[in-house]
Amino acid sequence: LKTLETIVNTELLKVYDWMSANKLSLNIKKSNFIIFHSYQKRINYNITLKLYDNQINRFVALERKDYVKYLGVLLDSNLTWKHHISYVAAKISRNIGIIARLRHFSPFSTLLHIYHSLVSPYLYYGLTAWGQACKTHLQTILVLQKRAMRLMNFADYSEHAIPFFVSSNILPLPMLFYKLTSIFMHDVCNKLVPSNISEPFVLTQNVHNYSTRSSSSGHLYINRCRTNIYKNSIFITGAKIWNSFPEELRKQPRHRFKQKVHQLLLQILQKTDNYIYTDQIIIDMKSK
Repeated sequence: LKTLETIVNTELLKVYDWMSANKLSLNIKKSNFIIFHSYQKRINYNITLKLYDNQINRFVALERKDYVKYLGVLLDSNLTWKHHISYVAAKISRNIGIIARLRHFSPFSTLLHIYHSLVSPYLYYGLTAWGQACKTHLQTILVLQKRAMRLMNFADYSEHAIPFFVSSNILPLPMLFYKLTSIFMHDVCNKLVPSNISEPFVLTQNVHNYSTRSSSSGHLYINRCRTNIYKNSIFITGAKIWNSFPEELRKQPRHRFKQKVHQLLLQILQKTDNYIYTDQIIIDMKSK
């Protein structure tokens, strides 16, 4: 951490020189930093990062945060995503309240449009990053989704919600994560994402030259995982999800691939009649 502190402060000096040359200034009150680390590893060294404040003409220390907002996503120091999930839950809970008030005056088709306009965007945004968070955190949003389904269908609060998901053509959060990650992986394998994102994904046949069922079927290589954070990352989960699809489905055009994955997930949901998560979905998808 001491070395890191020295490097960052050196870079911040360069930032100050560049901004001074271009007659710009930073809002120090809105500038802060975060240290990412595992939950078990405690930070015993107090890092001090300084940036020049033009208003008082001296260097001031930046505030360290436990979580920060970056491009609309709340990143916490342990990458648990609990702050972002709480933020999403608060937003969609308020909008589900709108559905509860309007359902007595609007047809089901209108309520469905409201759901897709006021609830779905919060679920879709960044889900490939935070969708593998702890199930206890994700459960909060799944409960809200079920509440919305029951409200739109005038069902009792204890009634099973899966039939409403299926009839509304809406996926519960775990399956929505699976679908969005599948589409992302389709883009990766068709080179529709920046190279720095696609480079970590490597075909098994390019890792070793001996014949295996994995290499001959065009599967992606899955690295060994030493930490749960890496195990739940898009680089591991995405490869596992992509490998669960048959080769003929992978070769489909993007729009057709997207439709087919959605249909398969609804079939699995209807068949299992349970809110299953990624690992079980992968098993069920392989059996298709």
